[in-house]
Amino acid sequence: MIVTDSTSCDPALLAQYVKTHCDEGWRIISMFASESSPGATLNVLLRRGGEIMGITSDVIDSYPAVTVQVPAASVFERAIYEMNDLHPEGHGHLVPAIYWRKGDGHPLQKEPYSTVNEIRIPIPCNLIRGTGVFEIPVGPVHAGVIEPGHFRFSAAGEPILHLSVHLGYTHKGIEKLMEGPVSRNRIHLAERISGDNAVAHSLAYAHIMEGNAKIPERACRIRVILSEMERIHNHLDVIAGLCTDSALSVAASYGSEVREEFLRANRKIFGNRLLMGNIVPGGVRKDLSGEDLSELESAVMRVGFGAKKLDNYIRRTPSEVDRLETTGILSTENALRYGTVGVIARASGAISDVRAEMPYDAYGALSFNLVHRKNGDVMSRGAVRVDEIAESVSLILQCISRMGEGEIRTDFETPDGLSCGIVESPRGELVHSADIRDGEIWRYNIRDPSFVNWPSLEAAVMNNIVPDFPLINKSFGLSYSGNDV
Repeated sequence: MIVTDSTSCDPALLAQYVKTHCDEGWRIISMFASESSPGATLNVLLRRGGEIMGITSDVIDSYPAVTVQVPAASVFERAIYEMNDLHPEGHGHLVPAIYWRKGDGHPLQKEPYSTVNEIRIPIPCNLIRGTGVFEIPVGPVHAGVIEPGHFRFSAAGEPILHLSVHLGYTHKGIEKLMEGPVSRNRIHLAERISGDNAVAHSLAYAHIMEGNAKIPERACRIRVILSEMERIHNHLDVIAGLCTDSALSVAASYGSEVREEFLRANRKIFGNRLLMGNIVPGGVRKDLSGEDLSELESAVMRVGFGAKKLDNYIRRTPSEVDRLETTGILSTENALRYGTVGVIARASGAISDVRAEMPYDAYGALSFNLVHRKNGDVMSRGAVRVDEIAESVSLILQCISRMGEGEIRTDFETPDGLSCGIVESPRGELVHSADIRDGEIWRYNIRDPSFVNWPSLEAAVMNNIVPDFPLINKSFGLSYSGNDV
C-alpha cells in the first residue's frame, strides 16, 4: 500500500499534532526515521480502521518527544534514538530497545561509522527501593530453549512491584540488510525476522514490493490458507505452553501432540514445517493439487477437533481455571495506552483486526467472527486463541471450497515513495514500511507486533506474584527475535 495521505509537520508541533489525531481515534502503528541531509525525516504512520495516514517531520539532532503526549510512542522513540541518533527531548526513559551498544555511530546512519571502543550499555537498576524490597534479575540466559531476554523484577516477597524488560540480545541488523535495489528478492530475510511468523513477515514484504499489482485469485486464497495455518500452529504452541507452565501435564502433552501432527501436515503439503519458502512477491511459489487440498482439509478438521478437546481439558480442571482466571490482567485502558495489538488487545476488549478492517488478499471475500474477551487475564487470552483456531479452520475450509483454477503468480512493478505492508500476524498487526527512492530501498522499517506488546507485559504483571510470571509471559506469546530486528 502506497501512503498517499501524508502531511508535513514542524518538529515543535509534532507531538501535539499526533495527540490531536489520536484523540480522534487514530493510533500510531509505526514510527521511524529516514536519514536525509542534513538530519533525518521522522515518519509517523497512523491507522484508524481502514485508513492510513502519514506524518513527516524534518529533524536535525533533536525534537520534542511525542511520548510526553502519546505514551504509545515511547518504544518507537527509544529505537529511533539508538539507531538514528535523534534525541526525543523530554522522553524520560531512553533505555535501549533493540541495540545495546554505544560508540561513534548508530546502525541506521548512512555514513560509515567506527566501532572502535564500543562498549555495552549497563542495564539500569529499578528505581523502587524500600525495606524488604528485592531486585530479582532473570536472564538473558534461561534454563530452556527460550530466546534471550532480561527481566528485572522488584518484589516484596512474592508480589511484583515493578518489572523492567530489556531485549536486544538477538539484534540482527535486518533493516539495514533490506536496503538496496528493489530488484533484489529479500523474502529469505523477511521470513527469518521471526521464524514462527515467516508467512506474515514475507507477506508484508511482498505487499510492499507488489505495489498496486492485481494478484491472481487462486494465489490470494493460497496466501490466506498459509496465513491461517501459521495462526493455528502459533496459537496451539501458546495454549499447550500454558498447560506446561501450570503443570497440567496431560493437557500439555496432548496439545504438543496436536501441534506436532499439524506441523507434519505443513511439511507434507507445503514442504516446510513453519511454511517458509511459499510466499513470493506477485503470488505464491507452490500450487495445491487436488490431493493436497484433500490432505489439507483433513488436517485442519483434525486440528480443529484437537484444539476444542484441549480447551475442554483446561475448562474441566478447576485448579487450572483457578490458576488462569484473574492472573495477569491487562486492562482495556492499558491496552489502549500502550498501543497493544492482536490477541492481547482483543482479550482486553480493545478490538482490532487488520483482516476485517483492511482486508488483503482473499480476506474480503470470506466471512469470520472477530473473537474477543473483556477480562484481559490469562484465561481470556487463552480463550481468544482457542476460538481463533476455530475461525482459522473455517477460513481455510472456505478457501478450499471456493478454490478456482488460475495462475498463482503475476508480474509487478515496485513504485517509488513511502509504502507499507500491513497484515494480521498470529501475534497481531504487523507493519513493514519502505522509503523507496529511484528504485532503491532507502530505508526499511519492521514493526513486529511484539515490539509494541512487550511494554504492556510490564503492566500486566503488576500486583501478581513472581511464580505467575512464566504463565503471564507465555499467555502473551511474544517474540524476542521479532523485537530485535
